[in-house]
Amino acid sequence: MKEYATQELRNVALVSHGGTGKTSLAEAMLFLGKVTTRLGRVDDGTSVLDHTEDEIERKITISTKLAFVEWKGHKINLIDTPGYADFVGDLVAGLRVADAVLFLLRADAGVEPATDNVWERVEAAALPTILVVSQMDRDNADFARVIDSASALADRIVPLALPIGAGPGFKGVVDLLAMKAYEFNPDGSKNEIPIPAEMSKAVSEARSALIDAAAEGDDALVEKYLEGQELTPQEIASGLIAGILARTLVPVVPVAGAQLAGVAHLLDVIVAHLPSPAARGPVTARRGDTEVELAPDANGKVALLVWKTITEGQAGEMTLVRVYAGRAIPGLDLLNPARNTTTRLGHMSLVQGKDRKEVPALAAGDLGAALKLKDVKAGDTLCDRDHHHLALPPIRYPAPTLTEAFVSRVKGEEDKVSAGLARLLEEDPTLHVTNDPALRQILVSGMGDLHLDLLTKRLKRRYGAAADLAKPRIPYRETIRGKAEVQGRHKKQTGGRGQFGDVHLRLEPLPRGAGFEFVDEVVGGVVPNKFIPAVEKGVREILVDGVIAGYPVVDVRVALFYGSYHAVDSSEIAFKLAAAKAFKDGFEQARPVLLEPILEVEVVVPDEYMGEVMGDLSSKRGKILGMETSGKRKVLRAHVPQAEVYRYSTTLRSLTQGRAWHAEKFSHYEEVTSDIQEKVIAESAKERDKEREKEKVG
Repeated sequence: MKEYATQELRNVALVSHGGTGKTSLAEAMLFLGKVTTRLGRVDDGTSVLDHTEDEIERKITISTKLAFVEWKGHKINLIDTPGYADFVGDLVAGLRVADAVLFLLRADAGVEPATDNVWERVEAAALPTILVVSQMDRDNADFARVIDSASALADRIVPLALPIGAGPGFKGVVDLLAMKAYEFNPDGSKNEIPIPAEMSKAVSEARSALIDAAAEGDDALVEKYLEGQELTPQEIASGLIAGILARTLVPVVPVAGAQLAGVAHLLDVIVAHLPSPAARGPVTARRGDTEVELAPDANGKVALLVWKTITEGQAGEMTLVRVYAGRAIPGLDLLNPARNTTTRLGHMSLVQGKDRKEVPALAAGDLGAALKLKDVKAGDTLCDRDHHHLALPPIRYPAPTLTEAFVSRVKGEEDKVSAGLARLLEEDPTLHVTNDPALRQILVSGMGDLHLDLLTKRLKRRYGAAADLAKPRIPYRETIRGKAEVQGRHKKQTGGRGQFGDVHLRLEPLPRGAGFEFVDEVVGGVVPNKFIPAVEKGVREILVDGVIAGYPVVDVRVALFYGSYHAVDSSEIAFKLAAAKAFKDGFEQARPVLLEPILEVEVVVPDEYMGEVMGDLSSKRGKILGMETSGKRKVLRAHVPQAEVYRYSTTLRSLTQGRAWHAEKFSHYEEVTSDIQEKVIAESAKERDKEREKEKVG
């Protein structure tokens, strides 16, 4: 196929919350563009885009897909993003490489509770946007009601077309720019018809609003318009393009993707009114502390952004890239400044869902795939050596909201689970994996229940590693509130050489966060210097597994201040055992206490749900730290015990109809109350008993 010039490209992300028909609309575009010979449908598993096993089974988009349509001398790259919050990382990545957005609202629902969250992502990305009123063929479809509800999203919303009919009676549109009416055919084509007489008033009012909005896109047009002069169709179109690019207006188009109705008109709108990479202008990159303007010039030095890696299904292993400058040609050696490595480009391909088509090069502004790149991750910049240490703007993924323990179903396969997770982590930057030896668990953090549930299935399917999700153990810590002086003596006679070690230890608490301190206060050689390291070692070994509940000991100072030895029977092992005994006894005498981790939780929530959220946090032993306003939302900060926020993302979605989100990070440790301490100690004892029984059986 031809290599398109930068000004002939359109990079468009299809965006909304789940269930609005994004993928069905993209499938209709592919069919009308003759990419496919039959219309792919999500419900019957024939979608070109939602092609993975999980997507076919669940009938939802799980990962962002790339496809393209050639339409009237232009190449439209379609970025089909997931709508479910669990896969928001893919949405963020898709928005990062798009130049414009088609934001879908369902014709029978309009702005729904979860719409705000996705809209704010689009606003943060500052992308020119067209509202698409989708599924106009549904019962109860109401274009005017959707427009009214959308006024909560943006100040200036203007239809580019009005629907003729609605629901099963949706049969055409009136193009307000051309002032022509079209009736749709079953194959997606259209026939011009007279504008229905009953729509004349609505068409006239909508046309006036469109001209008003277009005039405001250009100062010269405003002046001409205010003087009462009529704007030409070219001037109206020019003003609309300027307003869309500046994001001072949001046009609206009605469609019914599954019926191919209005889709050809939407493709015309994309080509005519949405910006090319050239129209959006240079991207601001960085070279060290210096900002660099990088123009989308196909003749410049190569610079591209890795925005997604794929290893699933028939697509095999490939890396999705956007070329920001130059031409990406197979065989080029490119610098990866983030890893200080050099990567050679392999075959370059265009992508159609699960299929790909090899091409000689990808030019500035285009999207495609590079095969078998080594040592690259999403967010990496690959550039010509002459760019030196260039860094394109990164992809800012949201922080995980749910942490679960991954427990191997088969004993002895823990390493297999860890290795599989490491591979999956490479292609999903929203996953975080930690292996906590103190808790003896592999902890995986993701964006929600569905995200982690699908992760276990991929782990089994791809790498044969079976794992179950379990509640993570809480990383409690043990410490003391008082002081104690104790003696520990280890004496054993076995017929030959005996064992003898005798130590006197003083235990006292340290400030929170100070850790552990060992002090040698021995005078007069009552404990020989050569045995003192063994004393410290004996204490430190107990610190790891704790004394009262099996958790690590922190914030304690231990002083060795007296002892005795035997010239023949004393040894390092004897002093180590004596120290361990002394420390355990002293710890129990020094008013031991459990510490629990406290998280700083930040909740971004609409004002109307603030009361419910605050009440829920208080019921979780939370302490409200403060509240501030951020746009249309409130940002609430609180300290909450980690033990109370397990699956909090699920609770928050339920409380706020999915309109709030949160982030959490470790803050500090605090003492638990006596009733909680007793409960934790009892649970810990039961768990250790179970583990001992398993070891006996094994």
